[in-house]
Amino acid sequence: MRLQSSLQAKISKTKKKLSKPVTLIPGLIGLVGAAACMMGLMALVMAPGSYSVVNTEFPVVPATIDDPSLHRFTERPEHFIKATTPAVVMTMDAIFLGDMDSFSNHYIDSRSKIRIAHSDRAPQVGKLLGAMKKWIATRKETRGWRNEGILVFAPASNIPAAIVIQMLDALKSDGTFEKVILAGGLI
Repeated sequence: MRLQSSLQAKISKTKKKLSKPVTLIPGLIGLVGAAACMMGLMALVMAPGSYSVVNTEFPVVPATIDDPSLHRFTERPEHFIKATTPAVVMTMDAIFLGDMDSFSNHYIDSRSKIRIAHSDRAPQVGKLLGAMKKWIATRKETRGWRNEGILVFAPASNIPAAIVIQMLDALKSDGTFEKVILAGGLI
């Protein structure tokens, strides 16, 4: 009898356990875990194989900038980029010196630019600065164009950033130009 009553007690306990409502917490935890794993896998699949620089172009327009402050100060542009503005274009093979017109309207004409080849893949900054001073003096004597104090520097996209920074520093510290504008996306 005892065996039968203990068996009956176990059966009733099992029925009670089965009749209890199922909790949703373990199911929700499993669902959230599966979703997190899927999102991680999708992020890995959708990640690009290589990262690179995205070229952008910033339009330069001679627009007045209104100051919305209390004083209502209006700033006027000091300098303008014109066709006669000097420009330096740096590629992996050489440095080219000319004005903006020689790199836009007369791009094919090699006589409108000065080419300074690299020596052992190193830019010849000293030669560039010397040629630039002679070129500016020649422009002033022959055409009457004065140095406006602005230079546009356009390195090719495959030039390392360290070389671009050194070139900018050399062009600024030379004292020939007040402002050196770094142009991108042109080559």
